[in-house]
Amino acid sequence: MSGSSDEKARLRGEALARRDAMPETARIEASLEVAERVVDELSFDPSAVVSGFLPIRSEIDPRPLMAALADRGARICVPAIVEDRLEFRELVRGAPLVPQGFGTYAPGEGTAVLRPTLMLVPLAAFDRRCHRIGYGRGYYDRAIAALRPLATVGLAFACLEVAAVPDEPHDVALDFVVTESAIHRSA
Repeated sequence: MSGSSDEKARLRGEALARRDAMPETARIEASLEVAERVVDELSFDPSAVVSGFLPIRSEIDPRPLMAALADRGARICVPAIVEDRLEFRELVRGAPLVPQGFGTYAPGEGTAVLRPTLMLVPLAAFDRRCHRIGYGRGYYDRAIAALRPLATVGLAFACLEVAAVPDEPHDVALDFVVTESAIHRSA
C-alpha cells in the first residue's frame, strides 16, 4: 500500500470506530436531521433521477430522504454491482431486493437501469473540502467520473469528519457533504 492508501486506511478505521460507537437512537435522529437539511436547504429538480443507497452496518440511513424526494416526483435508484462497476437500478416499493456482496442489496436483474442526475453518496470519512474516503474499492469514484456531470451529495454523521483526506489522482470531490450539524460545500 502507498503512504496515501495507508493513511486513508487509518483514517477510515478511526472514523468507522467513532460511527460504530454512536448509539442507535443517535444514528436514527441524525439520519432524520440530515434528510431535513437536504430537503430544506438544497434545491433539486422535482423530476430528478436520484441514486440513493441502502444502508449497511452503522451507516447513515438515507431512506427517509429518498422517500421525501420520491414524494416530490424524483425517480429513485440504488447501485447494483455488475462486473466490478455500479449499475443504477430503479428502486420500486415492494420490488424484491437481491444480495450484492459487502452486506448490500439492490433490485435484481431485469429492473430498469437509470442514469442518475443526483447521487447520494455513502462514505466512511470526509473533510471540509468534500473529499471522501469510501470503503476502499473505488466503485463510487469510478461511477461519479463516468456519470459527470451530475450533482453529488455525501451523507454522513458529523463524527466522520477528519482534518484532511489524502488526495489521490482517481479521487473525486463531492459537491456537498451533509451531516446532522452542517452542510459543507466543495470549493
